[in-house]
Amino acid sequence: MLLLERLMISSDQFEVHVCTHCGLMGYYDAKQRRALCPSLKSSEHMCTLKVPYAAKLLFQELSAMNIIPRLRLADAA
Repeated sequence: MLLLERLMISSDQFEVHVCTHCGLMGYYDAKQRRALCPSLKSSEHMCTLKVPYAAKLLFQELSAMNIIPRLRLADAA
């Protein structure tokens, strides 16, 4: 409970779009008004998660170093 409170509630929550098929963080396309998977270029398997902004920033920095983090979602199986 302490970790949840310090990392999620007290921290700055950030909503990210995640592909349930491949586990990659997606992006929101303002023209099409939907979230898209970067590898599938589709919005079919996308869901929204709330993560700390620091975690989202870590995922982006790892991706910039060609280390691609994938998120496994329990509800996606």
